[in-house]
Amino acid sequence: MNEISCKVISTFLHYVRNTRPEFLKPLLDGLSYNETYLLNTDNWIPWEVERILEDRLVRLFDDEKIMFKIGRSILKLKPLGTVNIALNLFMTPERLIRYTPKFARYFTKDIVNINVMETTKETAVVELKIKGRQTRGACLFNQGMFSIVTELFGLDAAEVTEEQCVVPINELGRINGKSHFIDEKGSVLESGIRDIDYKIIGHISDKGTFRLDGTLFGAESCIYRVKWRNKRSRFISKSVKKRQALEDALRHLEENHSKLEEAYERLWESEEKYRDLMENASDIICFLDADGIITSLNKKGLEILGCTLQEIIGQDFSSFVDDAYREEFLFKFGESMKGITAVFETVIKTENGRHAVLSINSTPVRDASNIAGIMLIARDITLEREMASRLLEAERFAAKGIIAAEIAHEINNSLANIETALFIINNIRIDHQYREDVLKDVYEEIERMSGIVKSILEVYRSDDSIVQSVDINAEITKVINMAQRRLKGKGISIISRLLPNLPSIPCYPGHIKQILLNLIKNSEEAMDSNRTNLIEISTWEEGDFVKINVTDTGYGISEENMKKIFSPLVTSKAEGTGLGLSICQEIAKKYGGDIKLSSEKGRGTTVVVSLKKK
Repeated sequence: MNEISCKVISTFLHYVRNTRPEFLKPLLDGLSYNETYLLNTDNWIPWEVERILEDRLVRLFDDEKIMFKIGRSILKLKPLGTVNIALNLFMTPERLIRYTPKFARYFTKDIVNINVMETTKETAVVELKIKGRQTRGACLFNQGMFSIVTELFGLDAAEVTEEQCVVPINELGRINGKSHFIDEKGSVLESGIRDIDYKIIGHISDKGTFRLDGTLFGAESCIYRVKWRNKRSRFISKSVKKRQALEDALRHLEENHSKLEEAYERLWESEEKYRDLMENASDIICFLDADGIITSLNKKGLEILGCTLQEIIGQDFSSFVDDAYREEFLFKFGESMKGITAVFETVIKTENGRHAVLSINSTPVRDASNIAGIMLIARDITLEREMASRLLEAERFAAKGIIAAEIAHEINNSLANIETALFIINNIRIDHQYREDVLKDVYEEIERMSGIVKSILEVYRSDDSIVQSVDINAEITKVINMAQRRLKGKGISIISRLLPNLPSIPCYPGHIKQILLNLIKNSEEAMDSNRTNLIEISTWEEGDFVKINVTDTGYGISEENMKKIFSPLVTSKAEGTGLGLSICQEIAKKYGGDIKLSSEKGRGTTVVVSLKKK
């Protein structure tokens, strides 16, 4: 955000208080900053507030040159604090003006760049480059300040000539009682005393500039020529003794000035290093003002968005956020403006039509006691999300493959039994009752295979491409029914304690099944054949979440392995992929939840899955 120091604003208030104190109340009426805040020279305010004060001062004093007079008043009113002390370290006006760019940072933040184009013992040419728009009042205030620089050294006020100005001709206001504007044909018109009887006095140039009374308006920068008389200070010529004392004092001041200059240089180098670090960071660094408008974006951000800096500055950041994520982003932005650091993910649209997934850390940026905006530090995780999605699908198919192999084994057993029964009926003489018993066994085997196929359809028939309102208990029951026969054959019991009337979860049904199949598979592989083996699945509701608890009586997990249990590709199994729990955690986070795991070596493991209800 463009800001100006209260060192300048306090000058306005001191001037009004000393000349027309009755104007103080209407000057500050309706502003969000009170007099105490504005008089504190360590504070800063937005540039726009300074412009409001300018306009009010011209109107209250009915003087189009009031800002020039206020600029000249800074020596008498002494509002600049430590800056006044720094100013007095310099021995000559030309040296002071040469250091004007360094002192400018006391008054503005990245608004004005000052270049001293020329200095001699009697003259100086100073150029001010303004970021954004500039008011005529600010230009007059600057000229007033430059005119009194020489008074610091016992000289008369300097003569300031304005060679060019950034303010366009049609935004000057009244000059010498006359107004100016540009018509549709590019002609410059000047009014009379009463703003009537306009006459054409020239035409605007192709660059939008126009010279009026020797000053080129609408230029790229303001240029002032400062001229003074170079004479000795009166107190130097009084006596040799005083002169020697003054020389010693000046030498001491010169030494202090050298130290101050070195400090400024170190500060400048530090600022340059910080700016270079931010600009070339591998992460996106973006600053937004209180309205969510982009005020700064580094190279990485420009590269991802596919825009130039000129195209992006001043844009609303939320306009780049995908429609499905915009509401959440605006909520997080509001939280940050309340002083809360937020960590979240969002999807943005780039200029080439691509979508990028960003992991964002949003931090409030404070200006004095207020939050002026937020800083976004973001990382492009698009490729990571695509890879996670592929791993998720791969693990899901792997889980299906394991179950399919088990089912194929069961069906083959039934087919073998049926084949044996049919051989007996066709090739061996048996009585009628025995034949009926054999056919009854065949029928039971067919029913068993039908139940297996039905279980498969129950688990995998849902369309996972559509988010649905899923009954968690129903999905758990389907998976248990399918896995129960296989687990029973291995001496493992599986029981459920499901809380009735649980709220539904908006999700892909297949993802819930995938979590359960992974957890049941992990429990199955952790069982000890010499112990009582039990898997218990329970559900309950807690706050905004539905909880799924899977507990087993297996041999547990060591403390060392617990530290990396959710890390992908880490497994203690000879044939494991190390993706199961990692992908389960990704699925849970996808639906605003998480997975917590606790285990005791030799006693078993408990996994709690949390899924957000809405």
